[in-house]
Amino acid sequence: MGSSAPYRRRGSAGARDRRAGGTAGHGAWRAEAMIALVPLLVAGLLLAGSSTVTRIADGRLARRAAVSFAAAATALSIVLPLVCRYAPFAGARTADLVMVALPDGAARPVATVTCVVGLLVVAMSPIASHPPATLAGILRLLAISSGSVVVRDGGVAAVLWALSAWLVWAELRRRDSGDGLDRLFAMYHVPSVLFFGVGTALTAAGSPETGTALVVLGTVIRSAVIPVHGWYPRFVERAPLGVVVAFGAAPLGVLTQLELLSARSPGALAHEVALIGGLTAVAAAVFGVVQNSARRALAFLAMSQSGLIAFGLGNGSPVAVSGAVLTWQASALALSGTAMALAALEARRGTLSLAAPGGNFARTPRLAAAFLLCGLAAVGFPPSLGFAGGHLLVHGSAGEFPLLWPALIGAVGVNGMTVMRSFFALFTGSRVHRGERDLRPLEACALMVVVTALLLGAVLPVIPVPHVPAAGSERSDRRTAQPVDP
Repeated sequence: MGSSAPYRRRGSAGARDRRAGGTAGHGAWRAEAMIALVPLLVAGLLLAGSSTVTRIADGRLARRAAVSFAAAATALSIVLPLVCRYAPFAGARTADLVMVALPDGAARPVATVTCVVGLLVVAMSPIASHPPATLAGILRLLAISSGSVVVRDGGVAAVLWALSAWLVWAELRRRDSGDGLDRLFAMYHVPSVLFFGVGTALTAAGSPETGTALVVLGTVIRSAVIPVHGWYPRFVERAPLGVVVAFGAAPLGVLTQLELLSARSPGALAHEVALIGGLTAVAAAVFGVVQNSARRALAFLAMSQSGLIAFGLGNGSPVAVSGAVLTWQASALALSGTAMALAALEARRGTLSLAAPGGNFARTPRLAAAFLLCGLAAVGFPPSLGFAGGHLLVHGSAGEFPLLWPALIGAVGVNGMTVMRSFFALFTGSRVHRGERDLRPLEACALMVVVTALLLGAVLPVIPVPHVPAAGSERSDRRTAQPVDP
């Protein structure tokens, strides 16, 4: 994970190209398009899986097919980069097109993270709340996540941004539960899509400051940053958790903020985004620890993590930005594990309340352990990838935000309290067994993949500091491409 520009050409020719075209801003069409083949193949495989699942009427068979395609995509996203590492792919070049195996920088692991999350989601999605049409929609959302790094261009990102929001709205509309969730979702995400699209067009047309501000506004709405978070708790509370996870794990907002806030935005705007993100992390942590609904507690936990990521991406320190990138990777994996463990327990027990302990650890030990490990990894407890990201984020922000970073440490602690409170309420305190089963072998294997990825990521968290050259940018001058090893 190096440059905040996902595709970076090497050598003096690449540097000249960046100086000539890199300052045009987000959304400018590059003279030479770059296509990453591994994410493209993964996206194609996931789309093929969605088409297959749509034609299957039986829920169990549909889930089996979805798991097969997600597992194949995961294997592809892991094996091909390893092959390219030991047998480097030189790439192909035409007059207007360059093909590479993998994108550079923060976009490099997106396909793998997306596939691991997708495998977990389809393996653990309850059949009752995730019929074949929902599973197919989840695979399409995952394909968009992988496809977002195939070609990094503002116009393409705007189209994918709108498409992913439309897919979720269509799923909520199809449910037709009469709770108005589809209208609430549209109330926030239509403006988000418009802000992103108009901002991208303005930036490409030569108004980078106004365009950047609009794009960032669109991203913070989607990230549920306070005060534009009203849609998110209800979305998590009412929507199928598989859809929530697939939509939340998409890297579009993170990559866009990383590119814009790291170099091309005015320093004041980036500072304000960081401040709002930090306050969101603290406020959401406080709201989350007092919730009596397990789903609402999960919503505020995810909001707090989004706030931490926004805080790091808007920070002036390259160390903090690197920590934000790691925190996003850890949150995508760990929150997915926490949410799907919650979905599995909910399918076995019904609506889950945190008002009083009502679980039996002895009956579901593997499910309880998976929930606890993923929850603690999500909030940055050691030894996990989230701890490495949190360490870099707080360490890098101490200079620019001397009063806020202690509050962020407190927010991490309160989030840990939320996880432990949820664990004790859901898995301890009762000798009565309601008949729920422990994890099935497929569910256990999927969760094991996620936990293993989080632990291995903590062992090897060495990343380059993000850097985007930008003419006349004070923020870019403060960021150098030196490796950071916590």
